[in-house]
Parts: sequence; structure tokens; C-alpha cells
Amino acid sequence: MVSKNSRNEPKAEQQGAGLVNETIKALTMRVITPSGEVLGVLTKRDALDRARDFGLDLVCVSPNTDPIVCKIMDFGKHLYKMKKKAKKAKQNQAIVEIKELKLRPNTDTHDLMTKIRHAKKFLEDGNKVKFTVFFRGREIMFAEKALENLNLIIAELGGEETVIIELDSIVRNKRMTMMVSPKN
Repeated sequence: MVSKNSRNEPKAEQQGAGLVNETIKALTMRVITPSGEVLGVLTKRDALDRARDFGLDLVCVSPNTDPIVCKIMDFGKHLYKMKKKAKKAKQNQAIVEIKELKLRPNTDTHDLMTKIRHAKKFLEDGNKVKFTVFFRGREIMFAEKALENLNLIIAELGGEETVIIELDSIVRNKRMTMMVSPKN
């Protein structure tokens, strides 16, 4: 249907949907009918008349060609399909979060096992887990102990068979970090 209120057309431009009817600036364009038949290169006025004959809108589908390509279609339905397609693409997108578990070099084994249980749950949910060991003062002397704790964590999580070590233990600014992700 031909848009009678011009409020829809600038809105469509803002959404990046393209140019419609009178907002098309080109004087000549290649026109395609709703059935897919190419009408040829027409002037803007002739193309708009053809769109009115069909009772639909003239939508620019390829503005970067010479001459531009316009299709006669229902613009509202076109916008609806584009929004639906974008929404479906967003739903299918896998969102992976990074969960951080903080430790100290002298963390007790019971507390360590609790952190491991949390890490297993995060990994089952498909998230990455970042283990951070904080060193305060002279605790940097216990870096070997912190490394043992991280190795224990990997062993308890199932080792290399069940997790991927993305970032091996790196010491930087009195912090030791390691990141693991689930193996699919």
C-alpha cells in the first residue's frame, strides 16, 4: 500500500531500512515488480506511478549500484520481516559470559572445593571461568602454592579432557590468572 503518512518514511531511513517512495533521490532507477519481473530502467515519476498501480511502495533495495535498484513491495511488511530476521539472529547468537572466581594463595581446601563446585556449574552452563589469585604484601613468595591450587582446580574439573585452558597461569601485578572454558 502506498504510504499516505510520510511519518513512516523518515523513521525507516533512521532505522537504516533504505529509501522509500519520494525519499528516493535518484532520477532513474532499475525497477523490479513484486513478482520479481524486471521492468527496466525507469524515471522516478514512472516508477512511482507503477508502484501506485500495484497499490504498494517503491523501496530502494540496492542504493550503491548505477542505476539504483528499486523494488515494488509493501514497505511495512518488508520492515516487519527485517525486524523478525534480526530478532531471530539475536536469539541464535550464543552469549558466553566470563565468570571470575577469586582466590588467595593460602585458600583452604574446603573453600577451594566450594570454588570448584561453582566453577563446574558455570562450565556446565557454557560459561568461561577465570580464576584469579590475589597476592598481598609478601604473599608473592607463595606463588608455587597458588600454582598448586590452580593445578588442583584443573584436576578436579576433569583435566584436559573436559576443559580447555585458554589462558594458562600468568602472574601480572601481584595477580595470577587462569581462564578455562568447557569442551564441547
